[in-house]
Amino acid sequence: MARQEMARERFRGFVELSGLDQPYISKVEERRLLEQGMGQFELGPDEARGIVLDVSQVHRIKLERDIDRRILDTLIHDSGKKRKVGRRRFKRAVAHYNAMAGGALTDAEARSLVKQVMESNQFRPKRGGLTFSRRWYKRADKGNKQSMRLRLLSRNI
Repeated sequence: MARQEMARERFRGFVELSGLDQPYISKVEERRLLEQGMGQFELGPDEARGIVLDVSQVHRIKLERDIDRRILDTLIHDSGKKRKVGRRRFKRAVAHYNAMAGGALTDAEARSLVKQVMESNQFRPKRGGLTFSRRWYKRADKGNKQSMRLRLLSRNI
């Protein structure tokens, strides 16, 4: 019993250290933490998830999954019955997303993440501008995929 409790405390310290430098934990980082909790510290999936959630609550570290859920509520409220999001509302959602992440993201990363939330929940962009096109939406995450890939590949494990 004492060994299990010591493993929990060590994992809690590990999660605190990983969230020390940044006020935001991405889905990839959260999955890595859970995998290490289950593999290295021999915790169950529910225990590892509970410790990650507890540490994030105590130290005010934002989790990408939670921010996605909250931004989804904002998009549902702003889009109406047709589930169409205009350019201004999209920009407002991006600013809101970055504010909830504690300013840890660049504008391009926040645009990309909001676009992913929109696409996974069947939201559509409104047409706008002089040409009445959706080009603003198509360019929302242009060039950001490469930088996110490089950031994920170059991180320390």
